[in-house]
Amino acid sequence: MIIINKRNLFFLISVWLLSTLLSAQNVTISTPQTQLLLSVPNGGTPEQLYYGSRTSDADIRSICETACRRNAYPVYGMGYPCETALSVRHADGNLTLQMVVIGVKETRLTKENATLTVIELKDKVYPFFVNICYKAWQDADVIETWTEIRHEEKKPVQLQQFASAYLPVRRGNVWLSHLSGAWANEGQLCQEALQPGMKVIKNTDGVRNSQSAHAEVMFSLDGKPQENTGRVIGAALCYSGNYKLRIDTQEDDWHHFLAG
Repeated sequence: MIIINKRNLFFLISVWLLSTLLSAQNVTISTPQTQLLLSVPNGGTPEQLYYGSRTSDADIRSICETACRRNAYPVYGMGYPCETALSVRHADGNLTLQMVVIGVKETRLTKENATLTVIELKDKVYPFFVNICYKAWQDADVIETWTEIRHEEKKPVQLQQFASAYLPVRRGNVWLSHLSGAWANEGQLCQEALQPGMKVIKNTDGVRNSQSAHAEVMFSLDGKPQENTGRVIGAALCYSGNYKLRIDTQEDDWHHFLAG
């Protein structure tokens, strides 16, 4: 398959957004109470710098200088040690990708009351392209994100793994909530603390993909979920077919969440 449009993943990151460019290298996505900050240097790696409570312009500048940076869409090859969002086999058999920023586009979607930000990536060697898209609704605390994957190589490229999006979650006393079940026993709530290793939620039932495992999760950042207190990140994969949600917890300071 040469061209793939993946408009699958809704991250309910409480990001309602007015997306503005801080500089030629940074994009800030803001809600009334939260902010997502990305570094997008031309010719460099797209990175997530910060997601959390809304901060001042001075704090944003400080974050840009001192933040622990995470790849915004990690790909297989060139020393990335964790689970990746994308891996391919080129026509010549090479498995490596080196994606760098070649452009950033921002469009206001007046009719939808949303803002679309597209980070355009290209491999350093191959004519292989990925667009990371963020569509932020201005009348709801929702940001929709997906990836668009295409190539211009002379022969077919095999996609071995491709996620709609990736989100790093800072390690701590983080709990995962999700739904599982079976026929006549759907929607059973599962809650568990995230531990080192790999957590996978998957479904291969096709159109019956909500009968057993659900493609919606919630991360409680302040310990075991409470009814009325605590910070929460919610995510839902909006896709009517087989899916896999992965949470990779290694020796670093992050839970690596990938879905698609």
